[in-house]
Amino acid sequence: MTSQPPPTGPAPGAVPPGVPPQTPYGAQGWPNTAVPARESRGVAFFVAIFLGILFVASAGLNVVLLLLSVGSLAGAGFGADSDGSYDEVHVAGERGSRTKVLQIPIHGAIAESQSPLLGAPGGTVSQVRRALRKAAADDVSGVLLHVDSPGGGVTDSDEIHQMIERFRAEHPDKHVLALFGDMAASGGYYVAAAAERIVARPTTITGSIGVIMSAWNFAKAAEDFGVQQIAIKSERTPFKDILSPTRPMRDDERAMLTGIVDELYDRFVTVVDEGRPNLDRNQVIAVATGAIYTANQALANGLVDEIGDHETAVAWFTKRLGKPVAIVEQRRRAGLGDLLFGAEALTPAPSLQESLGGLLRATSGPRFLYYWQGAR
Repeated sequence: MTSQPPPTGPAPGAVPPGVPPQTPYGAQGWPNTAVPARESRGVAFFVAIFLGILFVASAGLNVVLLLLSVGSLAGAGFGADSDGSYDEVHVAGERGSRTKVLQIPIHGAIAESQSPLLGAPGGTVSQVRRALRKAAADDVSGVLLHVDSPGGGVTDSDEIHQMIERFRAEHPDKHVLALFGDMAASGGYYVAAAAERIVARPTTITGSIGVIMSAWNFAKAAEDFGVQQIAIKSERTPFKDILSPTRPMRDDERAMLTGIVDELYDRFVTVVDEGRPNLDRNQVIAVATGAIYTANQALANGLVDEIGDHETAVAWFTKRLGKPVAIVEQRRRAGLGDLLFGAEALTPAPSLQESLGGLLRATSGPRFLYYWQGAR
């Protein structure tokens, strides 16, 4: 048998010369090399991420508040026509007439408040003040007070009344008429008494001439449930916890508060007496019982001069001024704050419940009010 020559090539599994050694592969075709374990992220990493998110959110909120503040300041004034913050809207009369009567709305509960953002005053008193400042301009020939209010704070109502009286004294050539809407009760009538003439709509409810201060008393319930209020006061200040809701009212306390109400009532009667030259004081007292009246009843009692509407007001101003008039109203344009948080300027006027809520939030306790509580 012939012998085979020995193989001349490389042995099986041997690496050819010049070829680097290869890494052996495992069963899945991946190199059989050790993979280092992933390092776990500590608590500090996640805390840093959370703080970063909070920082970004806080910075964004600060930017929004800054923009809102700038926008609120830019449109703070009623007469800010130079920056285009207000539009003149035609209400009644001859459109385009150069003889303009400015309508000033006094709607909802009469109350003043503070802006939670800027601390600037806002509310009925400030709105009327800015409007009267606008009415003092040369291009305004008269003022129409459009009153639709159940009244409000004693001081707020009196301040508006005094502003209207000062305006009439300083601008005797500019006539002032009050036109009632659905309601002009208590403080609503108080402010209207400063006008030259009062017109009520056929469906107006007015009157409620008087003062009220109300508070809750839970003395009996507190006794039943074992609740006791502890009030530390000096013997020299026995009235310091007057109107405490957890104890009965004393007779001397009731007499004190009634005296204040009577004094404020007398002021209300004086305001109506001076504003209604067709009535003497005894006639005013006869109708100032807190009662409410329809338009026809108010006309019969001398509390209003006429029953009508905007066209009635236009006819009166036209006769007084001797030329056709246009009744206009200044309405605020939507500002930056409105764009960011809702177009407040374009929404309807606040409801009576919202206005009343603002009135009640303006103080931490009971208030003396020229207000008809039945309007709630």
